[in-house]
Amino acid sequence: MKIIADENMPALTLFSALGEVTPRAGRGLTQADLRDAQVLLVRSVTRVDEALLADTPVRFVGSATIGTDHVDQAWLARHDIHFAHAPGCNAMAVAEYVLQAVLDWACEQGRALADLQVGIVGVGNAGGRVAALLAAAGCQLRCCDPPRAAAGDTVAGGWASLDEALACDVVTLHVPLSKTGPDATHHLLDATRLARLTRGQLLINSSRGPVIDNAALLARLQADGPEVVLDVWETEPAVPPALFALVRWGTPHIAGYSVEGRTRGSLMVYEALCAHLGQAADAAVLPESPSMQIKAMQIKGGIHGAPDMLALLRQRWDMRDTHAALAAVVAGDEGRAGFDRLRREFPARHEVAGVEIRGEVHGSWASVLTALGATFLPDV
Repeated sequence: MKIIADENMPALTLFSALGEVTPRAGRGLTQADLRDAQVLLVRSVTRVDEALLADTPVRFVGSATIGTDHVDQAWLARHDIHFAHAPGCNAMAVAEYVLQAVLDWACEQGRALADLQVGIVGVGNAGGRVAALLAAAGCQLRCCDPPRAAAGDTVAGGWASLDEALACDVVTLHVPLSKTGPDATHHLLDATRLARLTRGQLLINSSRGPVIDNAALLARLQADGPEVVLDVWETEPAVPPALFALVRWGTPHIAGYSVEGRTRGSLMVYEALCAHLGQAADAAVLPESPSMQIKAMQIKGGIHGAPDMLALLRQRWDMRDTHAALAAVVAGDEGRAGFDRLRREFPARHEVAGVEIRGEVHGSWASVLTALGATFLPDV
């Protein structure tokens, strides 16, 4: 069996016992690459549809990602091609990204997290994890998720409307990309809705670029508007220099790029492929846990406030460094290739899980650290 895989997928050795694995650049895959492949493994940059798969022997597509908007699942189903993905695999990485962005802004503004209202738009795996962390930190949440509300799901405090979420101090987006239906999210934040956001707010998008009308966002920021953190861009891998110059922080679609999250994604797809083939996953190749590569780190002195928590997150990964790397790409002559290079060469970023905290932990930060998976040691 021949397996074509996005070269950016970690732990591809998992699949070696199942067939011949050939890594390829995910964004440039063509029909010719798949002419004798039975399995295709991708991440979010590969558009998987009739144009790519027609007249190929591919019968299994696995995407080691949360999102599925890059995959034409209806076409796959009509042609008896099995599809699997990895919902929730990098939800904690995204939540840590958002928490770092919020803490960075709040510390600069002198705002206590307990005084912040946070609008969370989309409360699935990632949005739900964000909600749990920010609730533990004492934030007042306004959760907006019309599909879940319509399905009869409940949330603490009740569901908020989109307008109510957009009126919060912080607005963070965690929706899938969809262009049709009553809950379409393409340009969910258009010029009209963006006009409601003011200088005193923080807007974060770590979902999909086209959820925000980037041209309208540029116009809004050129006039006034909120502080903005963008991990995703409507025109990616191209990043408009004018828009990048006006965001607080900008990163190359890596909010979920933790070692643990990406490894979980590959592991979930591996297990799905084994099930599709009717064979058990090989225990000999399975990692002990999704956190197998966590680097041990001990924080001495405890956590006494938001600046300490921000410093801890930055020790795991510092958003400012990635912003600077993307700034160099935007200012240079690499163009679209530079965006993909940053993703391909992204340094190992580990989640907080496994960090040991020695010393006193004040206030609500113990709850936040527990939610992050940190452990506590006695102060000696």
